[in-house]
Amino acid sequence: MVKHAAQEIDSTPALTSDDNLVLEMTQLSSDSVDDLSPLIVEGTSETNHDLAYPTSDRPKPTWFRQMSNELSEGWTTHIGSIGYLGSVSIAVNSLTGPAMLNLPDTFQRAGLIPTILTLIFVAILSSLCCLHMSNTISKVRGNGNFRKEIEYSETFEAFWGHKSFIGTQILFFLCISCLNISSIVDTSQVVDTFLGHWFPGGSAALYMYWDEGPHAEFIRWSYHSCSQEILEAGDCVPFADDGDVGHHLTVGYAICVLVFLPMALMDLKENAAWQVLGFVVLLVCSVIFVIIFMLEGLNTDYISLWGTSWGTLFGVILFNYALVIAVPAWLYEKEPTVDVPKVVNGSAILSTILYVLIGALGAMTMPHASQNMLESMMSGTFGIVMQICASVFAFFIIGLGIPLFCVLKRMNLTGKEMLSKSHANLFAVYLPFSISWLFYTGDWVTQLLSWGGMIFTTLVAFILPVLISLHTLEETDEPGSVLIYGSWDFTEKSSQATALKVLLVLSVLASLAGLAGNFLG
Repeated sequence: MVKHAAQEIDSTPALTSDDNLVLEMTQLSSDSVDDLSPLIVEGTSETNHDLAYPTSDRPKPTWFRQMSNELSEGWTTHIGSIGYLGSVSIAVNSLTGPAMLNLPDTFQRAGLIPTILTLIFVAILSSLCCLHMSNTISKVRGNGNFRKEIEYSETFEAFWGHKSFIGTQILFFLCISCLNISSIVDTSQVVDTFLGHWFPGGSAALYMYWDEGPHAEFIRWSYHSCSQEILEAGDCVPFADDGDVGHHLTVGYAICVLVFLPMALMDLKENAAWQVLGFVVLLVCSVIFVIIFMLEGLNTDYISLWGTSWGTLFGVILFNYALVIAVPAWLYEKEPTVDVPKVVNGSAILSTILYVLIGALGAMTMPHASQNMLESMMSGTFGIVMQICASVFAFFIIGLGIPLFCVLKRMNLTGKEMLSKSHANLFAVYLPFSISWLFYTGDWVTQLLSWGGMIFTTLVAFILPVLISLHTLEETDEPGSVLIYGSWDFTEKSSQATALKVLLVLSVLASLAGLAGNFLG
């Protein structure tokens, strides 16, 4: 090929100065001849007009195209737009999910000291797993500054292959689906409770059941159907009297769909503003809760130091610290100046403080805390301010978690173009909104929290991030761009491997504790 091309060049008349410059730069290497081949007219020619292109339109050699591509990539590099406030809001809102509603009941059953120690222990585990996952994502080639969109499952494919991509897609989907369905059900119940208390006639539902054939009837529910004893116990749950023999499609559920489904179709940047609003509401409502609890008077007889039942302690608390599911998407959308360890550690500390304050003080105020603390708060026994604040808290804190979970699930499904955005929306958005009403009554949500927290969340948020971090440590010399241990950050591979193995053992032990507790419970 080189000889033939040289003969063609020799057969042409004297080239222009531009042509000589190109030939000197390419030095007639085999690659450069291939680059120049479009400039050469096949066959013999006696005039310069036989050159294929004018000088200004001729294709450029390899070195020129590479330089142009690099400049073009620099001009089109993605720049994140979520600052510190948006970052902390997304992180805290990811942490303060539906499992937070179980904390007063958990404090009463498991005791003050075991619950606080478990919260601190799991918070540290969660922060370290998030930072290791962030550092692993930064090790993906060319992603030291997080300018590539690397989602959760894509990280595993980059270092572990396509099978791990498929496996983590399934686990990630199931993990967030548990969170999503729980959030939709809790928010729907709160809306129905609000309607049942403040609207004439209360809330309404289409009740569907099977009795020697399918049946459906329109029913109503109001707070007046609950006795004072049931109200004080926090057991006045909408449509609970119908038992588990059928399913309810309620007005509260319809309102939840109408409000939050459009938000779920937005991207993470568009959701950031709503997450900031939710974060502000969280802080304001938490302060109001603490004040009301203090004014009501704290009774230490309602809570013991060591507790009597620890069965679901780890399952519920692990479910509270699934922050790592939001980390990959957030890393891509955050501003370059946002420090990863500051956001992760700060959010974990703030959330843990809120958990202790709301959980412990609530347990000391409510004689028999419900498994959903909002049921006790909205019962009316704490006054109208608590009722309204609890309703706002649920709608904005638990409710705004619904679109966030949908967005995170969709972004992972579209990784590596596995699904188009429209197809991903079918699974990430429309599916959970379509089936959650089936879990409205009965013990379904409690089972989702305990078993989902035990199995899927522990794998996705704790065990798998440590495993992939340990694998990349052995497979690559790239240190990553996230400082995990602060001023005590390890530099030797052996010390990093030891720290990761200890973290893995602790994560597995926490998972086994949740598993054993669920079976014993």
